Amino acid sequence: MSSTAFQSATIPAERLLPGIHGLRGIAALAVVLFHLVHLAGIAVPKAFTFIAADFGKGVHLFFILSAYALMHSTEHTLHRPTWAKEYFVKRFFRIAPLFYCILAGMVLWPLIKSQVLAVNFQHLVLNLTFTFGLAPWTGIVWAGWTVGVEMLFYAILPILLLTVRTRMGTLWLMVASILVSYASSNVLQAHFEHTVAQYRYNWSYFSFPANLCYFALGMYAFRIAGETAAEAVVLRRSLAAFAVLLLGTLLFAGRQLGLHADPILWGFGLAALALWQGKWPGRWCANRFFEHVGERSYSVYLLHPVMIILLKNPIQMLYGALTPALGTSAYFVCAVAVLLPLLLLSEVTYRLIEVPGIRYGKQLNGRIRQRQQQADRADPDGKATVRQDI
Repeated sequence: MSSTAFQSATIPAERLLPGIHGLRGIAALAVVLFHLVHLAGIAVPKAFTFIAADFGKGVHLFFILSAYALMHSTEHTLHRPTWAKEYFVKRFFRIAPLFYCILAGMVLWPLIKSQVLAVNFQHLVLNLTFTFGLAPWTGIVWAGWTVGVEMLFYAILPILLLTVRTRMGTLWLMVASILVSYASSNVLQAHFEHTVAQYRYNWSYFSFPANLCYFALGMYAFRIAGETAAEAVVLRRSLAAFAVLLLGTLLFAGRQLGLHADPILWGFGLAALALWQGKWPGRWCANRFFEHVGERSYSVYLLHPVMIILLKNPIQMLYGALTPALGTSAYFVCAVAVLLPLLLLSEVTYRLIEVPGIRYGKQLNGRIRQRQQQADRADPDGKATVRQDI
């Protein structure tokens, strides 16, 4: 890797996937632009209506990238006796510190303002234990529903790593997960249809079963990447064409063709994009800006709803002032006005919360490995020492 290449503060250079990192940044920015429309009420130009309609799919790209990256970072450690313990420690200290900080703010700020605890205690327990993804509408952190979904996938991934070891097995897992996602989405959509007026979304969109297929697609993309030579030019070009054609069709003609809401088509397009850039990263994606944002994408994602809501009135005033001259293109000026402070705040939380948490998790895992090595040296044959009292 050249000296000008992006350097991660938390991932060794030899384990970094530049294309996946860049796609994380793109996914985070897409979700911010999507919520700027829906949370701040800022209209996009007519030619860019896909931002308001489809950029929310960035969360599903996150799920695919998460599965791909976790396979990359975890599967090669399965030979270690302590791999599962290290995996859970690493995942907890990657996710929990920032989530708990924002959760504390969501709970304490109303308490400070009104002297009343506005959070249901049972909901708080579910959020502290990361089990709120199992219970509809119990999340407290804005946009934190994805964390609830991700944590459930983290919980089952070790089992999948031990039982689904081949490309064919992963293919069958993907097929099964697509069937489960389709079925659960339809059942939950009918069951929670009455909640749409209250919550704006049906719970089927936020549930783990309905999103399971994206993780399986990410796993399968990783399997294909691992079994494909870097010199496979035909596959690389075919993937690029497939991803661009399918995603372009869904973005620009999906509504007209009746394909806009099909989660599996989006899943295949986003998985092809992940495989393409995971195996053959291009500079349009794997560049210093998108990788920089990708490194901080967790902070960007969790902080962006708070930032948009806090800036809602000034942004609307700015939009109103610029609209006579720029029309709805004033949306892009507002986007910059939100992104600049958001990226600055994300830099602060990344350095002060995320990085220390990740490094502490690494220290704990170092101690776990050290204790295991000491135990192995004390008992080289792997037999338990039996104490005999005389």
